[in-house]
Amino acid sequence: MRNYLVLCLLVVGLPLHAADDLLVADFEQPDYASWKPTGTAFGSGPAKGTLPNQMEVSGFMGKGLVNSFHGGDESLGTLTSSPFTIQRKYIRFLIGGGGFAGKTCVNLLVDGKLVRTATGSNTQPGGSEALTWSSWDVSDSQNRTAVIEIVDQATGGWGHINVDQILQTDQRLPRLLSHVSRELFVS
Repeated sequence: MRNYLVLCLLVVGLPLHAADDLLVADFEQPDYASWKPTGTAFGSGPAKGTLPNQMEVSGFMGKGLVNSFHGGDESLGTLTSSPFTIQRKYIRFLIGGGGFAGKTCVNLLVDGKLVRTATGSNTQPGGSEALTWSSWDVSDSQNRTAVIEIVDQATGGWGHINVDQILQTDQRLPRLLSHVSRELFVS
């Protein structure tokens, strides 16, 4: 039966594995390369982790990340990618920092129009500088031209954004199950 199932999948043309991920940016270079910074928030290139007077930044991959805490929470700016073609179902990235919509965010513009946005999770004192995975379903925008814009237009507490490891993938980000419990019995 197992051989028959595999044969049926091959016959109807269903892929047995997803296409390879496409790296949009990992921010491991000494400068932003083709990304265009404005203002002072992003500095001249990717941060190598925590910046002066910032809580410890964690959860990024490699040695570099986008960190708009250059000059503290008072600095402002944007960082914009070069145009690219959406070739996978999802765009996945690590994000942390301020949670202020339109002010500390990552935006996806497709054909010049804002279609997706994400923020960090922090809006109150305390919190954490840990980056966590986020993703957008962009299956409705495949084969279209896109730009990613990282925005820091906020001042004061959590007036910054951290981003790393932007990639295109066909793999959905695993979701956490809610309202699930497990009973353990010890005898």
